[in-house]
Amino acid sequence: MLGVPEPDHPLPAADGRATVQAPPLRKTRLPLKSHHRPLVLLVLAALLPLVVLSAVLGGAWLREQQSAMEANAIARVDRLSALVDRELSAQMDALKAVAASPLLDGLAADREVDAVAFFEYAERVQGALPLWTTIVLSDVEGNRLLDAPLLVGGVRGRVLDMDSHRRVVETGKPVVGTILRGPRGAYAFPIRVPVTRNGAPVAVLSAVVMPEGFQSLLFGNSLPPGWIAAVIDAEGRLVARAGGEPDLIGRHASENALRARRTAGSGVYDGMSLEGTPTVVAFRTLPDYGWSVHFAIPQDAYRAPVSNALWLAGVGGLVSVTMAGAFLWLLVRELRLRRRQEAAREESLRLEALGRMTGGVAHDIANLLTVVMSGIAAIRSRPNDPERIARVLLEIEGAVARGQALMRQMAAFGRRSVYEPVPFRLQIRKATLEALLARSAGSAVDTALIVPDDLWPIIADPDAMDVALLNLAVNARDAMPDGGTLTVMAENRALPGRRGDDTGLTGDFVALAVRDTGTGIPPEQLRQIFEPFFTTKPDGKGTGLGLSQVFGFARQSGGTVTVTSTVGAGTTVTLYLPRAATGDGPG
Repeated sequence: MLGVPEPDHPLPAADGRATVQAPPLRKTRLPLKSHHRPLVLLVLAALLPLVVLSAVLGGAWLREQQSAMEANAIARVDRLSALVDRELSAQMDALKAVAASPLLDGLAADREVDAVAFFEYAERVQGALPLWTTIVLSDVEGNRLLDAPLLVGGVRGRVLDMDSHRRVVETGKPVVGTILRGPRGAYAFPIRVPVTRNGAPVAVLSAVVMPEGFQSLLFGNSLPPGWIAAVIDAEGRLVARAGGEPDLIGRHASENALRARRTAGSGVYDGMSLEGTPTVVAFRTLPDYGWSVHFAIPQDAYRAPVSNALWLAGVGGLVSVTMAGAFLWLLVRELRLRRRQEAAREESLRLEALGRMTGGVAHDIANLLTVVMSGIAAIRSRPNDPERIARVLLEIEGAVARGQALMRQMAAFGRRSVYEPVPFRLQIRKATLEALLARSAGSAVDTALIVPDDLWPIIADPDAMDVALLNLAVNARDAMPDGGTLTVMAENRALPGRRGDDTGLTGDFVALAVRDTGTGIPPEQLRQIFEPFFTTKPDGKGTGLGLSQVFGFARQSGGTVTVTSTVGAGTTVTLYLPRAATGDGPG
């Protein structure tokens, strides 16, 4: 029997038999004309994921920069809020100490305060607190009683910020007032505490504080370029500001800032600076005083990392798409080139094989013609011997049949014939196949064809199947020179397609097992039996194309062929042909 490559090393079965499945025809790949294309493909395949990964990581890093910028602003807000709160509390505590001085005890008895002693005491306090420009003692109605060290505005009058004064009297608690422009043209804000005697406020003590101290706190925190820091009082006026225009103290803050602190005690909001620059602002409100601290980042600087990330992602995506397109273009071009090279190689091999076949085919035809001519001569020599004429005619018919089969094989090989599969039932062709097997195997071989009534219909080329069975029968006959038994058994097979399965197929198939009791095939030859022109027969006894036709028919029909053989015991060749949806077709 003759064959095709793979598996490279057939494994013996558990009972000692060698088994092989017919693989695809071996193809010899030609070296590429240029070594640059595979190198370019390899480089593109390696760089493409790196470009994508770099774009993703770069975008993530730039977004992290934005998060770090926001976290920096929040940290500055928290730090400055703590400083402002501590500063206000310290000055409030100092003013409470002055309000508790015995110098003011006379107010409880409606007596006048010793002005000289009060001025001296106030002078000592202001020496320790240089930001206090004036200490004012006023009655509960808001009338100024004493101004130290100088009389505010040159005359006695009422306090400027009556709202904060009224809150102190009504609540009996300290209050930080609104920053206002004083009589001398400078901005300042009051800190007010009640002067309480016998559990009731009898006066209000105020310290007029210059905002420069808070300005120094802001300037002490060096700001990145373009950032703006601000302290806003409870009424929404700027107490201190760093960055931007320097002469905005006392002005109302932006509506965005006031809206943000009405909504929450802290957070981040989109704002607009007083200079008209879009910003992103982190803020925090001091709960005890109603003041708030704000740090504004220019929106361009804040959004720059995201813009850069989008730009990087866009460039990375464009480069990735370009590289992917180049990779696919080169890959398709490479595959097309290889297919052309394979086709050229196969055509070259086919032509070479046809040339090699010529000698063997010519010898086979010469032998067949010798049989025919000898038979004709025998008939002519004894024209009146019917028995001998009948016997010689059978030999001539056999020689002609073998010649026809040989011509069909040559024609199919030379023109790359394409089979035309149709659905049909083997039960209908049983009688024809039995005669074909008996005639091909010869009188020394007992033949049997077993086709169950419930056999599934198959889809294949009926004539090509006949040629395949004929080739298998002839090979079986040659493997049994002293006679034997040839059995063809058909059965239904549902194949699972599991890993390691002999067929590798999945679905419903009809298996045609052609089993002989001949000499068998050695394992080292079993993997070659489907190769074109491989034969173990003596010169002139075969072309090596029979089993190649069997393999090609099985594969083009959508099935496969397997071989199991034991030396000295026989060989089984099994054709797997796909089940047809219907069996209506040619018989």
